[in-house]
Amino acid sequence: MKRYFVILLILFALPFTEGTGLGMYALTTEQEQQFSYYWYAAREALDHNDLPQALVLLEFCDAIKPNDGKTLEYLGVLYHMMGQEDRAMDALQRAFEANPRDSWYRYTSALLEHKTEEDVIQAMYVMERALKENPENAELMEQLQRVYIGLREWKKALKIQDRIDGVKGFTAYSAATRYGIYATINKPKKALAVVDRYLELDPTDLQFLLFRAETLDRLKAKPAEIYAIYDKILSIQPGNISVLNNYAYHLATHKGDLQKAERMSEMTIREDPNNAIYLDTYGWILHLKGQDELAKFYLNRALLHAQNEETAKEVKKHLNAIK
Repeated sequence: MKRYFVILLILFALPFTEGTGLGMYALTTEQEQQFSYYWYAAREALDHNDLPQALVLLEFCDAIKPNDGKTLEYLGVLYHMMGQEDRAMDALQRAFEANPRDSWYRYTSALLEHKTEEDVIQAMYVMERALKENPENAELMEQLQRVYIGLREWKKALKIQDRIDGVKGFTAYSAATRYGIYATINKPKKALAVVDRYLELDPTDLQFLLFRAETLDRLKAKPAEIYAIYDKILSIQPGNISVLNNYAYHLATHKGDLQKAERMSEMTIREDPNNAIYLDTYGWILHLKGQDELAKFYLNRALLHAQNEETAKEVKKHLNAIK
């Protein structure tokens, strides 16, 4: 509740401007005075943490000036604080209808908080409508893109990234987002093109060099091409144990230099002795070198420290292959 109370105080501290909305009409001087009185009285009630009184006063404001976007937003937050979710959603929806340009954020946040597919889809429609009113609003576009990705609307997510780039330019965030989408929908050639485009801007970015190595591996590129990327990363950051592990595992699984693989893998478990992934790599390399008893020791340790089912499944596969 404290977080929403702070939000209300911040909102009331802002200079008051009339919400634009549907059904607005001219008020008499007396009505304007009444509205102002109830508005500032509501602020005073909040200063004294009297939420029920603040709510009553804001409802008076709503009765005097129906469909005022700002009033409805504050009502929505207050109803939420008091556990009246249906009324909160109704008020926030009315606020959005009254002022779609500025009242989309709290309405969509409330919808997404519910996490049902129906509410997420509704949030998508709300943001799409708000975007028509805010065609250059990058924050709105990024929020909408996250919803598209959550709903697996890949084409829409990529299309709106083009619009984001038009406002903010082609950035690391843009490239990483595009890479993630292309990798997810199994378009490795397009993923590689995005990575290479960004590496032209920053040839030493370690994350994108790793993306490039991973994508080349998916494209079944020649091992030497992938090893050249790992060598470049290690020349920039010699102690990167994640890269050392990947490099060692790739050498082991592609009939590379097992002595080199063992040295690199040994460095990873020395640095992080309880990491199941590193222990699994080391154990598998030992198996390939014919040291099965020692390999089983490290693979059993890997199984003991596996933090998820996927890792445990990979370790079990290696153990079964030895047995």
